[in-house]
Amino acid sequence: MSRPIEIFISYAHVNAAWFGKLSPLLRFREKTRLAHVWHDQKLEAGDRWDPEIRKALDTMDVFVCLVSYEFLASGYIMDVELKKALEREAAGEVQIVPIILYEVNMKVECPELFPFNPLPAWGKCWRDFEKDGGEYQDAHKPIRDGLRQAIEKAKARTP
Repeated sequence: MSRPIEIFISYAHVNAAWFGKLSPLLRFREKTRLAHVWHDQKLEAGDRWDPEIRKALDTMDVFVCLVSYEFLASGYIMDVELKKALEREAAGEVQIVPIILYEVNMKVECPELFPFNPLPAWGKCWRDFEKDGGEYQDAHKPIRDGLRQAIEKAKARTP
């Protein structure tokens, strides 16, 4: 049996409500553990948060980032988390999956992430699914399908 895929979730704390909306999509019903999800809410009192985050970045197979202007403004995310994800992706070790929360001009605001096909859909942010009487849950299927695709790509690469 192969080990579960390690998924790292990166988000700005101000976007914690969006992380909450993503959480149900990260639970998989397969009998064998398909994926293990790491996020900073797993840190406990007294944990040394920086070494714990860096350890998770070193062992991740999939880097999922909830992209917003707050995400882009975070020095820690940009200088530590995203930097490590990009280094490991360039070495063929990690899948990067941006989930765009709000309309962001990725080509201008975050050219590092622009080459990666985003979720929930190209040219459509998660918030767009709420427009015209829609619900954020309408984005669940494309996000879940995209996460499964990333997990499958990581599994194909992982011993």
